[in-house]
Amino acid sequence: MPRHAVRRPRTALALLTSSALLLGGTLAVTGSAYADSSNLVTNPGFETGDLTGWSCDAGTAGVVHTPAHSGSDALAGAATASDDAQCTQTVAVQPNSTYTLSAWVQGAYVYLGAQNNGNAAWTPSATNWQQLSTSFTTGASATSVTLYLHGWYGQGTYHADDVQLTGPGGGTAGGPATPAMLAVTGTTSSSVSLSWTMPPANTAYTQATGYKVYEGATAVATSTGLTATVSGLAAGSTHSYTVTAVDAAGHESAHSAAVTATTQSSGGGGGTGTGWHPGYLAIGSVYTPGSTVDSFFSSWGTHGKLPDYGYEYLVGNDMPNWAATTTTMVQHSEQFGMTPVLTEYGMNGNIDGTSVDWNNMQNPGWLTTYFQALKNAAGAANTASGGKPVGWVVEPDMMGYLQQNYGSDATRMAAATSAAYSSGVLAGGTDPAFDNTLKGLVEAISYTIKKYDPAAFLGWQVNTWGVRDALKDTDSMGWTAGRQSVVTTANQVAAFLKTADLGYHADFVAFDQWGQDFGVLRDPNPAGDIRYLNAAHWSNYLLYVQTIRQALGLPAVLWQLPVGHLNSTQTPSPTYFNASGRFPDLDNTTQEENEDSSSTFFYGDTFTSSGNNLAFYSANPGADPKVSVNGSTVSWGSHLPEAAAAGVVAILFGAGTGSGTYGVPEMSGADQSAPGDFGYWATRTQSYLAAPTPLP
Repeated sequence: MPRHAVRRPRTALALLTSSALLLGGTLAVTGSAYADSSNLVTNPGFETGDLTGWSCDAGTAGVVHTPAHSGSDALAGAATASDDAQCTQTVAVQPNSTYTLSAWVQGAYVYLGAQNNGNAAWTPSATNWQQLSTSFTTGASATSVTLYLHGWYGQGTYHADDVQLTGPGGGTAGGPATPAMLAVTGTTSSSVSLSWTMPPANTAYTQATGYKVYEGATAVATSTGLTATVSGLAAGSTHSYTVTAVDAAGHESAHSAAVTATTQSSGGGGGTGTGWHPGYLAIGSVYTPGSTVDSFFSSWGTHGKLPDYGYEYLVGNDMPNWAATTTTMVQHSEQFGMTPVLTEYGMNGNIDGTSVDWNNMQNPGWLTTYFQALKNAAGAANTASGGKPVGWVVEPDMMGYLQQNYGSDATRMAAATSAAYSSGVLAGGTDPAFDNTLKGLVEAISYTIKKYDPAAFLGWQVNTWGVRDALKDTDSMGWTAGRQSVVTTANQVAAFLKTADLGYHADFVAFDQWGQDFGVLRDPNPAGDIRYLNAAHWSNYLLYVQTIRQALGLPAVLWQLPVGHLNSTQTPSPTYFNASGRFPDLDNTTQEENEDSSSTFFYGDTFTSSGNNLAFYSANPGADPKVSVNGSTVSWGSHLPEAAAAGVVAILFGAGTGSGTYGVPEMSGADQSAPGDFGYWATRTQSYLAAPTPLP
């Protein structure tokens, strides 16, 4: 994986003009009259002078007199950098019926569609009134659809008028509308938490006063709000749920679309372990099979226990070879007793850039190749492992880039998920129906992995920079306010991940911390560079991890942490790594001789320092009892117990590809026969695994 560049918010949305966004909606410049039925939309021309019948994002929409396409009024939606000014209306319809939806619009990037029903119609630039038109067919149980109009983030005000939906009317439902957007918000070993939304008020329906959650035909929970938790479930069991609304007279709506959830094998990583992780905080290493690498691992194994996991990338510019790479990886890692983990870094084509995921996820042709490669790799993992667990860290950087640059609601980000079906990887009517949004794409990817590799354990990777990197806020804001800022930022990230249903079929959530050696200067001033972390910053990192993983109801796996160490360590070296019996100082210039602090923080160490480094690495604003200073000597105790208490069940160290960190050898770089950084991480890992930290 290439080194991360500094993330900068995008200032323009020119990429939206790509043909990858033409997902099936049409742009018509002339209208046509519909004589076969009347308009089903309430207040279609906004001639009431207000938003009657419509529900709009708070503070973004209103009715204006100019411009208007017809009559005296029109809708004005002010899209900002953080809101696309969406307005919706739920309309009663009939099942298995075809409808045509149209509206006249002005503005840049205006969208019209029906939620979960086909593709949006949109226009990149309508300087004059233009008509958008799209059509869709309702499902077998549909009694309502939710229409939407919205602009795009940072593109300014759009206008809409004369919205029309034609087709057979649904009439009066005689009960409440059907709940929408049912989602799994968390799991434990014995429960599943759910949430849903209710369509805006509409005269075709009665008011809902409560809700019932069903598993099959059996009601398993009731609620008066928009959330519920089903408890008393068996660990590691899979369940499918729907929800209905009930009014005061006892009328019940149709069932919502179903969601599937699997309870955790133990309570978020309990001490007894699970089918995929042991009862202690496990350790993993980057591992790329090959003769010289395998020779080193064989030799290393004579000195102590090898890591619990070995991981290797499946990169997007090598998709035709994913199955072969997977087979080799699984077979070779298992000979060393390591559980294989595949880091599926495909959506961005192995190009570490802010817009690549965005473009590829909306390109049906590209996604066809992607899903076929994913199917082949998952099937190969299942075959090579003989049905034993194989891990998957899914799409590093993708969620961070999308949230940072394209918004905070995955249900409003278009994706060509239908390619999973047209490619033959998933089958309509047999597999679940995932919609053409980022949420649907996330669900389809996780579902595909587990469909073809049923024993897989997987988690999507999230980033510390998805909103902004807050890990050093305690330096500028003080300890208390800075820690609160870390939590606030983490909750923003978690809220986005929930809209993407990141917990669907997931067993953990993965976090990286820029897994490269970053010591590139002699005597740097680490306080001035966000890439250098002291013990307080690593504690903030654990707080960030804990906040997000608790919000998602999943254990955490730390992934791609760097393996260098802080200089002048007093830990003795085995002579098979360094004949002198000590670990030499790293020069912070030569490849594989770069300082990092993650191994020092998690394993604990005592080291001497001076100047800027001493001031930085001895800082202890949070009064951490495991940090002490005696003159120029600094001691950090092991923080693996703190990691376990935060819900971390495994830490996977090392870079992934290219010429990054070499804590252990890998085939992709220069170091293929011995560990870099003079063997420090390898030594400390084996020392830790001789007496590992039990999970709570």
